[in-house]
Amino acid sequence: MSEKTDDFKKYVTQFKKGDTVYSKDEEQEYFYIINQGKVQVKLEEDDSILISLMKGDFFGEESLIEAQLAAYTIEVVEDSDIIKIPYGSLVNMMKKNTAISLKILKKLSEKNLKMLENSMSMTKTVSASVKKKKPVKPEVSEEDEAIDPDVKAYLIIKRSNRIVQITKKNTYLGRRDYTTGFIPDVDLTKEDEEKYISRKHSKISYVDGKFYVSEEPGAVNGTFLNGNKLTTGVKHDLNNEDEVTLCHLDIVFKF
Repeated sequence: MSEKTDDFKKYVTQFKKGDTVYSKDEEQEYFYIINQGKVQVKLEEDDSILISLMKGDFFGEESLIEAQLAAYTIEVVEDSDIIKIPYGSLVNMMKKNTAISLKILKKLSEKNLKMLENSMSMTKTVSASVKKKKPVKPEVSEEDEAIDPDVKAYLIIKRSNRIVQITKKNTYLGRRDYTTGFIPDVDLTKEDEEKYISRKHSKISYVDGKFYVSEEPGAVNGTFLNGNKLTTGVKHDLNNEDEVTLCHLDIVFKF
């Protein structure tokens, strides 16, 4: 994006090694381009590093959705000059210059694919470690029964780019209920700002080596598989790259 260097100079912010650009769950209002230096994208829960970014890379795409919360923590690992662009200014630049828009989309797609690959690699490492230890498996109910760790299945929530691994034979998707304390296996509360998704909206099942998706009784506003509305309570085959939509929220299934 060197042809637009002058346009971005006023947005350059300097960060020192060890600084946190922003933390997971902070509200996002800026889009970031690394002009010089290096940062790491981290999972706050276990401090895992999903990807390292350097000159020419972008992050902060959550800002493209109004009032969206950060999906990851960004930590500076080398003194860095980072272009910090307010959402409104970025939109104006993208409207004036389609080349900028295309480059941003390409770089973000490459980054998200790399993060997914790294996440899957980390899961394989953890699974191998668990196998070596041969832990005693606790008794669990049928609803909580785990999938064999060799089975790799993920959901990519497109609005936030959050990646969720499916680890149970019955996985419920929905919103948490602060009154009763109910929390679904895949909690979509933060992504569903409009509150259209039901508390227990849909279920992904793993039966005899195959995945299925179904809408739960009482769910409102619809569940869709590749654009086709599901009938409540009926299981439908779920295949790699299928898109499940809960009301308005698109989720990609990876297997």
